[in-house]
Amino acid sequence: MATGHCQGRITINIQEADDDERERLRVQLGESQRTLIGHFRHEIGHYYWEVLVRGHAEAGFKATFGDHEQPTYNEALERHYQSGPPADWQERFISAYASMHPWEDFAETFAAYLDMVCILDSAVHQGLGAARSEQSSLDTMLIDYQQIGMAMNEMNRSVGLVDLVPEVFVQPVVAKLRFIHEVVNRASVQGTG
Repeated sequence: MATGHCQGRITINIQEADDDERERLRVQLGESQRTLIGHFRHEIGHYYWEVLVRGHAEAGFKATFGDHEQPTYNEALERHYQSGPPADWQERFISAYASMHPWEDFAETFAAYLDMVCILDSAVHQGLGAARSEQSSLDTMLIDYQQIGMAMNEMNRSVGLVDLVPEVFVQPVVAKLRFIHEVVNRASVQGTG
Protein backbone atom coordinates (compact mmCIF):
# COMPACT_ATOMS: atom_id res chain seq x y z
CA MET A 1 0.00 0.00 0.00
CA ALA A 2 1.34 3.41 -0.95
CA THR A 3 1.09 6.63 1.00
CA GLY A 4 -1.63 8.81 -0.49
CA HIS A 5 -5.13 10.20 -0.25
CA CYS A 6 -8.48 9.73 -1.92
CA GLN A 7 -11.58 11.77 -1.03
CA GLY A 8 -10.45 12.32 2.53
CA ARG A 9 -9.17 8.78 3.13
CA ILE A 10 -5.46 8.80 3.90
CA THR A 11 -3.25 5.74 3.62
CA ILE A 12 0.29 5.47 4.96
CA ASN A 13 2.72 2.84 3.66
CA ILE A 14 3.31 0.36 6.51
CA GLN A 15 7.07 0.41 5.77
CA GLU A 16 7.08 3.96 7.13
CA ALA A 17 6.48 2.47 10.60
CA ASP A 18 9.94 0.85 10.44
CA ASP A 19 12.30 3.38 12.01
CA ASP A 20 15.35 2.18 10.06
CA GLU A 21 13.57 2.25 6.69
CA ARG A 22 12.00 5.65 7.34
CA GLU A 23 15.36 7.10 8.42
CA ARG A 24 17.06 5.65 5.33
CA LEU A 25 14.46 7.30 3.10
CA ARG A 26 14.58 10.54 5.12
CA VAL A 27 18.31 10.86 4.46
CA GLN A 28 18.16 9.58 0.86
CA LEU A 29 15.37 11.98 -0.11
CA GLY A 30 16.55 14.91 2.03
CA GLU A 31 13.23 15.10 3.88
CA SER A 32 13.94 16.47 7.33
CA GLN A 33 10.36 15.93 8.51
CA ARG A 34 9.85 12.40 7.22
CA THR A 35 7.73 10.98 10.02
CA LEU A 36 4.41 9.19 10.17
CA ILE A 37 2.70 12.34 11.40
CA GLY A 38 4.55 14.35 8.75
CA HIS A 39 3.08 12.10 6.04
CA PHE A 40 -0.35 12.39 7.58
CA ARG A 41 -0.13 16.18 7.70
CA HIS A 42 1.03 16.32 4.08
CA GLU A 43 -1.79 14.08 2.87
CA ILE A 44 -4.41 15.94 4.88
CA GLY A 45 -3.10 19.08 3.15
CA HIS A 46 -4.27 17.57 -0.15
CA TYR A 47 -7.70 16.92 1.37
CA TYR A 48 -7.94 20.46 2.71
CA TRP A 49 -6.98 21.81 -0.72
CA GLU A 50 -10.16 20.17 -1.98
CA VAL A 51 -12.24 21.54 0.93
CA LEU A 52 -10.80 25.05 1.33
CA VAL A 53 -9.38 25.98 -2.07
CA ARG A 54 -11.15 24.19 -4.93
CA GLY A 55 -14.01 26.40 -6.05
CA HIS A 56 -13.41 28.87 -3.19
CA ALA A 57 -9.94 30.38 -3.41
CA GLU A 58 -8.39 29.05 -6.62
CA ALA A 59 -7.49 32.48 -7.99
CA GLY A 60 -5.58 33.33 -4.81
CA PHE A 61 -4.02 29.86 -4.84
CA LYS A 62 -2.77 30.32 -8.40
CA ALA A 63 -1.38 33.75 -7.57
CA THR A 64 0.48 32.33 -4.56
CA PHE A 65 1.44 28.75 -5.51
CA GLY A 66 1.17 28.73 -9.31
CA ASP A 67 -1.22 27.22 -11.83
CA HIS A 68 -2.18 23.69 -10.80
CA GLU A 69 -3.51 22.99 -14.28
CA GLN A 70 -0.35 23.80 -16.27
CA PRO A 71 1.66 21.66 -16.39
CA THR A 72 -0.52 18.71 -15.52
CA TYR A 73 0.29 16.84 -12.35
CA ASN A 74 1.61 13.83 -14.30
CA GLU A 75 3.85 16.03 -16.46
CA ALA A 76 5.21 17.76 -13.36
CA LEU A 77 5.77 14.42 -11.61
CA GLU A 78 7.68 13.02 -14.57
CA ARG A 79 9.81 16.17 -14.89
CA HIS A 80 10.56 16.18 -11.14
CA TYR A 81 11.73 12.57 -11.07
CA GLN A 82 13.79 12.98 -14.25
CA SER A 83 15.42 16.33 -13.47
CA GLY A 84 15.00 16.83 -9.74
CA PRO A 85 14.09 20.13 -8.09
CA PRO A 86 15.30 23.45 -9.45
CA ALA A 87 18.69 24.51 -8.13
CA ASP A 88 17.15 27.49 -6.31
CA TRP A 89 14.23 25.61 -4.74
CA GLN A 90 15.25 26.74 -1.22
CA GLU A 91 14.58 30.36 -2.21
CA ARG A 92 10.93 29.63 -3.09
CA PHE A 93 9.73 26.40 -1.49
CA ILE A 94 9.45 24.74 1.93
CA SER A 95 11.00 21.53 0.54
CA ALA A 96 12.47 20.12 -2.64
CA TYR A 97 9.33 18.00 -3.12
CA ALA A 98 7.16 21.12 -2.90
CA SER A 99 8.83 22.38 -6.08
CA MET A 100 7.31 19.50 -8.05
CA HIS A 101 3.78 20.92 -8.55
CA PRO A 102 1.54 23.56 -6.92
CA TRP A 103 -0.56 20.83 -5.26
CA GLU A 104 2.54 19.35 -3.63
CA ASP A 105 3.70 22.83 -2.69
CA PHE A 106 0.37 23.43 -0.95
CA ALA A 107 0.45 20.05 0.82
CA GLU A 108 4.04 20.50 2.00
CA THR A 109 3.36 24.05 3.18
CA PHE A 110 0.10 22.97 4.84
CA ALA A 111 2.02 20.26 6.72
CA ALA A 112 4.55 22.86 7.89
CA TYR A 113 1.66 25.11 8.96
CA LEU A 114 0.18 22.24 11.00
CA ASP A 115 3.60 21.57 12.53
CA MET A 116 3.81 25.21 13.58
CA VAL A 117 0.29 25.30 15.02
CA CYS A 118 0.80 22.05 16.93
CA ILE A 119 4.21 23.00 18.31
CA LEU A 120 2.92 26.39 19.42
CA ASP A 121 -0.13 24.79 21.03
CA SER A 122 2.08 22.29 22.85
CA ALA A 123 4.40 25.09 23.98
CA VAL A 124 1.48 27.05 25.42
CA HIS A 125 0.22 24.01 27.31
CA GLN A 126 3.70 23.28 28.65
CA GLY A 127 4.09 26.85 29.89
CA LEU A 128 7.00 27.75 27.63
CA GLY A 129 7.47 31.50 27.86
CA ALA A 130 7.80 32.46 24.21
CA ALA A 131 4.46 31.03 23.11
CA ARG A 132 1.24 32.99 23.40
CA SER A 133 -2.09 31.30 23.85
CA GLU A 134 -3.86 33.49 21.28
CA GLN A 135 -2.29 32.94 17.88
CA SER A 136 -4.44 35.26 15.81
CA SER A 137 -1.89 36.72 13.41
CA LEU A 138 0.51 34.74 11.28
CA ASP A 139 3.27 37.22 12.05
CA THR A 140 2.91 36.56 15.80
CA MET A 141 2.87 32.83 15.17
CA LEU A 142 6.03 33.00 13.06
CA ILE A 143 7.90 34.99 15.71
CA ASP A 144 6.84 32.60 18.47
CA TYR A 145 7.62 29.56 16.32
CA GLN A 146 11.09 30.86 15.56
CA GLN A 147 11.80 31.45 19.25
CA ILE A 148 10.45 28.05 20.32
CA GLY A 149 12.24 26.42 17.38
CA MET A 150 15.62 27.86 18.28
CA ALA A 151 15.26 26.70 21.89
CA MET A 152 14.05 23.22 20.95
CA ASN A 153 16.70 22.82 18.25
CA GLU A 154 19.43 23.66 20.77
CA MET A 155 18.02 21.09 23.20
CA ASN A 156 17.87 18.44 20.48
CA ARG A 157 21.41 19.22 19.33
CA SER A 158 22.68 18.97 22.90
CA VAL A 159 21.75 15.27 22.88
CA GLY A 160 22.59 14.57 19.23
CA LEU A 161 19.10 14.64 17.73
CA VAL A 162 17.97 16.32 14.51
CA ASP A 163 16.38 19.75 14.66
CA LEU A 164 12.73 19.84 15.69
CA VAL A 165 12.13 22.94 13.56
CA PRO A 166 14.33 22.61 10.44
CA GLU A 167 12.42 25.02 8.24
CA VAL A 168 13.73 28.40 7.28
CA PHE A 169 10.78 30.44 6.14
CA VAL A 170 11.93 32.59 3.22
CA GLN A 171 9.53 35.32 2.07
CA PRO A 172 7.83 33.28 -0.71
CA VAL A 173 7.13 30.52 1.84
CA VAL A 174 5.76 33.07 4.31
CA ALA A 175 3.37 34.27 1.57
CA LYS A 176 2.20 30.68 1.10
CA LEU A 177 1.79 30.19 4.86
CA ARG A 178 -0.21 33.45 4.93
CA PHE A 179 -2.54 32.15 2.21
CA ILE A 180 -3.10 28.93 4.17
CA HIS A 181 -3.61 30.84 7.43
CA GLU A 182 -6.23 33.02 5.74
CA VAL A 183 -8.20 30.18 4.13
CA VAL A 184 -8.13 28.18 7.38
CA ASN A 185 -9.32 31.17 9.41
CA ARG A 186 -11.98 32.06 6.82
CA ALA A 187 -13.31 28.49 6.97
CA SER A 188 -13.23 28.55 10.76
CA VAL A 189 -15.29 31.75 10.88
CA GLN A 190 -17.71 30.44 8.25
CA GLY A 191 -17.90 27.01 9.86
CA THR A 192 -16.90 25.22 6.64
CA GLY A 193 -13.54 23.71 7.67
